Amino acid sequence: MARDSKRENFDVSPEQEADINCLQELIKAPTRKDAILTAVRLALLLAAESKQGNQFYLGRPGCRDLRRLLMVGIETANLQKWTYLVEQAHPWKRQLFIKGRKLPAAAVWSGMLVNKLSREEAAENWALPVEAIDEILAYCENNRALLEMEATEDMLRLEQKGIDIEPKNACR
Repeated sequence: MARDSKRENFDVSPEQEADINCLQELIKAPTRKDAILTAVRLALLLAAESKQGNQFYLGRPGCRDLRRLLMVGIETANLQKWTYLVEQAHPWKRQLFIKGRKLPAAAVWSGMLVNKLSREEAAENWALPVEAIDEILAYCENNRALLEMEATEDMLRLEQKGIDIEPKNACR
């Protein structure tokens, strides 16, 4: 009789066994095998999405405060060292800022786009080296989804405070 399945045997440490048991309980899987196979299917889905360039964020329903989730073992941390950009403590913004200033990278990037500034004009406008502008452009283009989410959050927070930044029509 031909078999359509293959038996897999492997050893697990007590910690790994506890993890599998916890997963089984959390997802209410009927067996440990079902819990493991569900985890494998989820990992396959996440790996395929990550390979397409998608990133993962966590948040509560109705809350705009999202956190970037690094999928350990599926995606690698961006270990790129920036010369002109740094992380800065902020209650909810995760984008990088210009080193030594309270200037978000996205402010320079959007200012360049809106005002149609060249790299050289932007460097002069913000008193930055052209290399810093190149770094800002690379960072912002690669993190567009994060910057768009933060811009949306900014707008919502302003609306909640009753601040309307949309131009009013001056119809007479």
